[in-house]
Amino acid sequence: MTDTFRAPPFSVEAERRGTTAIVAVIGELDIATAPRFQEAITKLEAGYATLVVDLSKCTFFASSGISILLEENHRGETNGFELLVVKAPPEVQRMFDLARLDHKLTFIEQPPA
Repeated sequence: MTDTFRAPPFSVEAERRGTTAIVAVIGELDIATAPRFQEAITKLEAGYATLVVDLSKCTFFASSGISILLEENHRGETNGFELLVVKAPPEVQRMFDLARLDHKLTFIEQPPA
């Protein structure tokens, strides 16, 4: 890294709406920020029927994030909740499409109201 490098802004927002938990990824999710994404999911209060991961404001999504999504999908199948992923902007979503993850994950156009 150089002295002029500045990591892009990144945040994760988590909330509960009844039996739905929503985790929104904002900015670039990479190997350095993936632990914050995982931590937000881990800290959710148990008992949700649906976990929504909102990628609509995500500008980059690294393979470390894909691993988390696949693990959560498996955990959902085991523990009885559904994982839904709000599609990322086209330039980010393309990676999911190329990897054919639409066959393993359920993508939706927008978060539930």
